[in-house]
Amino acid sequence: MDGSTTVRRRDAAASTARLLAAATEEFAAHGYEGARVDRISASSGLNRALLFQRFGDKDGLYRAVLAQVAQDAAATRSDIVADRATPVDRAQFVGMVCDLVRETARFLVAHPDAARILAWERAAGWAAFRAARPESDDPAADQITEWFRQGARRGWLREGPSPDRQLALVLELVTAVLSESPEFVEGAVTAALVREEETR
Repeated sequence: MDGSTTVRRRDAAASTARLLAAATEEFAAHGYEGARVDRISASSGLNRALLFQRFGDKDGLYRAVLAQVAQDAAATRSDIVADRATPVDRAQFVGMVCDLVRETARFLVAHPDAARILAWERAAGWAAFRAARPESDDPAADQITEWFRQGARRGWLREGPSPDRQLALVLELVTAVLSESPEFVEGAVTAALVREEETR
């Protein structure tokens, strides 16, 4: 590979990153429906032709933004799963759910644009999010989903939505109450998912 090829690839990566950064800000500020390709192009300092060449259309750009959000969120889930054994009793399961809620909230606080995009989606019923959400390889999410399924079988999860749906609800519920105190967020979302312990 000669030097000119390396420079071109580096420039292409840099321009793609600029477009994604501008798009993330635009979707965060205006939501999917309100976002405008012209503003993204102007903010990035790159022309519309390049945007369409890289991402195809507005939907493709939104999928790319969500893919980045998903990648960042996957790293958070990996930290939760790392060195954690399968919960073997209710206390361990509740501890795992509390950690998941707490770290999800921290992720959204640390990524305010992602939090605003998800808030727009919650207000719109998650329609664009579900349509554009990319398929991603997320072993940590797969592991947590399996723990939720085990929790459901053992009666630790509340009856209602499937365990897979309840895991998805963590993100939706945390997004809904993120402006409250961390203690409230953790307690409210955990209580919404975990069945109360039966007294004997």
